[in-house]
Amino acid sequence: MNPIDFKNILMQDEDEIWTEFPCKEVEQSNIKDKTKAFLKVGFPESASPGLGFGLRSYNGEFHNIGEYYSEYDLADNYKNYWIFGFDYPGNFICIDASNNDNIILIEDEKEFKIVQQLNKNISELASSILLFSCFINKVIAEFGEDGYLRSKYTEKHIAELENEFKKLNPNYWIESSFWNSKIENLKSDI
Repeated sequence: MNPIDFKNILMQDEDEIWTEFPCKEVEQSNIKDKTKAFLKVGFPESASPGLGFGLRSYNGEFHNIGEYYSEYDLADNYKNYWIFGFDYPGNFICIDASNNDNIILIEDEKEFKIVQQLNKNISELASSILLFSCFINKVIAEFGEDGYLRSKYTEKHIAELENEFKKLNPNYWIESSFWNSKIENLKSDI
């Protein structure tokens, strides 16, 4: 998945709000060039299931956790966790520059522990967001506007989604625990 295709697909929805990250700050970070390219093009302000992107909550600046919480005496490794969003419980979505730019969730607490891994890289995150969006759109097309919210999908729909994640990453249930938990939640909601 490349950043331009990702944006073009998601921006087909006229209600979508797009967030671009500040080029200068992104360039000064220690993340990989491919990740920087994605951030410069941007991400949707919100995406299912329960993800938000952008810097509105972070003074409009692209920070690592060490910079954002400079008043705390944090270990140097927190300078490698670049905040670029949040999940709806309020955990940070971060790029881990020390681990090949893996996308992780870090709790917004005093301990700042890694909660889950979303994806191996930002491109896989974009693809995962599109897979989940396609799943929701398919359910809505089949069962109406409230089809997804009322869990009208079937085991077959979930199996198709799971197969798409396996194509994207054959080890997604291990390497993308966030998405695996979302699929397990779908199964329990049937």
